[in-house]
Amino acid sequence: NNIVQDMDTLHLIARTVSDICDVADQQDVIMHGIDIISAFDEIISQGLRDNVDLSKLRTIMEMESHEEKIQEIIERNKEREAKQELKRKAKMFEQQRREAAKRGMDPNLGGIGSSGSMLSGGRISGVYEPLISREPEPSRSFAAASPAPSSAASFSSGARGMKLGRKPKGADVLGAMRDEVGLADNFANNLSISEQAASVNVAPAVPALPPVDMKDVHVQIEEHITAIVNRDGGLEQMEVKGDMSLIISKPEYSSVQLSVTTDSSHNAQVKTHPKIDKKRFQTESVIALKDPSGSLPLSQPVGVLKWRIVSSDEESIPFTINCWPSPTGSGTVDVNIEYELTDTKLELEDVVVSIPIPAGVQPTISDVDGVYEVNRPRSTLDWQIPTVDTSNKNGSLDFSVPGDDAGAFFPVIVSFACKKSYYGVEVSSVTASDGQGSVDFSQSIALIPEQYAVI
Repeated sequence: NNIVQDMDTLHLIARTVSDICDVADQQDVIMHGIDIISAFDEIISQGLRDNVDLSKLRTIMEMESHEEKIQEIIERNKEREAKQELKRKAKMFEQQRREAAKRGMDPNLGGIGSSGSMLSGGRISGVYEPLISREPEPSRSFAAASPAPSSAASFSSGARGMKLGRKPKGADVLGAMRDEVGLADNFANNLSISEQAASVNVAPAVPALPPVDMKDVHVQIEEHITAIVNRDGGLEQMEVKGDMSLIISKPEYSSVQLSVTTDSSHNAQVKTHPKIDKKRFQTESVIALKDPSGSLPLSQPVGVLKWRIVSSDEESIPFTINCWPSPTGSGTVDVNIEYELTDTKLELEDVVVSIPIPAGVQPTISDVDGVYEVNRPRSTLDWQIPTVDTSNKNGSLDFSVPGDDAGAFFPVIVSFACKKSYYGVEVSSVTASDGQGSVDFSQSIALIPEQYAVI
């Protein structure tokens, strides 16, 4: 036997175990037993060592595919759009139920067309609503579905009364389920700290904007941006979806007019509510009802404008990230990452750039603009910049970590908060329905990164 080769094989096996396991204790090895055996099988075949090193072994174990990552991101975006559509429909059904209740109708008998979707009695129905609701989804969806169970309960209550001391039919099943849940809880309590941390959601939280002091006329503008950039250059996906909602608190302001400003340099697809005067908006940038005698619903958000921007030009990205990992050849990788604010009309706050790093390593920081934090549960280096604007539109971070895989530092995920619109949408003034006299109003603007990454 070649003793040198055997020693090298043992070193590779030891490095593989420490690379797979975070703590490398008995419980951690048991939890990752299948991965360890699979790695040993790749190292040794029929008693002889295969020509693999740690970098090739990681690639084989992870089976990473660039096309697969892009497809996964696209699928997540499709799922997100489907969820938003379900939210919109749930809110529409809830509003129809409320309208039916106000008219004295039975809300349980109302279908999709039970409350008219056209202008009725000078009011706009809630068929067209913004995708992002101010209410949490569980409360809205349960409220929309709550009448059906109550109706069923009232129907069945007349057929048979409750008998005290009678054992429910599903008691045995529920008891068995509780036993299984108890076993699962005991197993979960025995998990290692690192395994529980691995179940934490890997996506960085989007910073919350401060609350706005809402006045009797409040304008809510929200944009959701998706930007997927290739690490070698080129834009994979760039899309901005926005909507404007109007919330009226007093009846005397139910037919106000909004003067809107936008950035004409963006080729945006714009849609107005069917009850809004589209021609006047196109010629005068004024949002007003077609029917001057009509009115808007009170105390609820009403969507009046939507827009969508799709671009294949890399110059359209408002905030760029350039990540350069360089293996030194001595077992370490030097990483240089830079940011640049290309859209100077925006002001980003609470910016977090999350760079994946090998699990269990401590990066050596040589230069940083801002602050950084090593996130052990997610195995990322979180670069935090409090504010990015025209006075601080460039910055860099230099660090080094043990390893030799330059692809291990992707995808780079970006999150931030912004109180300005990418499309430049803003309400400059609000006037009465006759155009005479200004109305005091408030507005909130939010640009939210749905998926912002370098892959």
